Amino acid sequence: MKNLNVSEKSKGVILFAFNTKIDYVSIAEKSARLINKFLKLPVTLITNQDTQSKYFDQVINVENDFENYRIGIDTGSIWKNGDRYRAYELSPYDHTLLLDSDYLILDNNLLKILDTCQDYVVMKTNRSPREKMKIKLGEMSINGVWATVVAFNKTPKAKCLFDLVGRVQRNYNYYRLLYKISHRNFRNDHAFAIADNILNGYKPSPGIPWSMMTLDNPIQQITVDGQRLVIREQEQAWVVPQQDLHVMDKQYLISENFQQLVDELCPE
Repeated sequence: MKNLNVSEKSKGVILFAFNTKIDYVSIAEKSARLINKFLKLPVTLITNQDTQSKYFDQVINVENDFENYRIGIDTGSIWKNGDRYRAYELSPYDHTLLLDSDYLILDNNLLKILDTCQDYVVMKTNRSPREKMKIKLGEMSINGVWATVVAFNKTPKAKCLFDLVGRVQRNYNYYRLLYKISHRNFRNDHAFAIADNILNGYKPSPGIPWSMMTLDNPIQQITVDGQRLVIREQEQAWVVPQQDLHVMDKQYLISENFQQLVDELCPE
């Protein structure tokens, strides 16, 4: 583990990783390598696995018995996505980026958010290479947010946000009916959207001022071509400027192709 002094620990990244049939800890380790490379920030892993890696500043072990069932690419697979609300209490940093382990850091833009965030800010808009992606909690509900990327400081308002997220998780059936949420599965996206809505007087708060690029189809390969990314799906390929990517396809993230991409970008 790295030895960092107090001042260096004032900013950092938290990743949650709980293994199921997918090795999320391994994915988180590769994500941490990218974070070390492009953000140059320490990374704390929150997990229930005994693990050591030079890419994690520290590992915090917690219990997590909350199980869900993923929809989409990995339909039917177990997904331990609960207790994200504990990020506030568990973070060792004054200024924290809370990221999903499948969010690949490929530039340094999030440093701007970390430096300017007052209390907290979440990702509000999303797009794929094909189109903009809008989410609502339900047909007659509020707009969603993406808990994939959350920046927060240790302030009373930020603590209220995470306390509310915890309340929504513990009473999800009630909030699902209240907000007319279409899906029965608990999603952190929904919990953060509801908490953000309540905390801001039932009106939208400012979000991160750009759209998150999400790859929602199975991925065969991602390569770097100068300052561009070449993303190959089964039927087509996309060329986009190099930027952070939210990759939904976990099979790609445990593949040799992803390992090669990380090794290329982060040579030892």
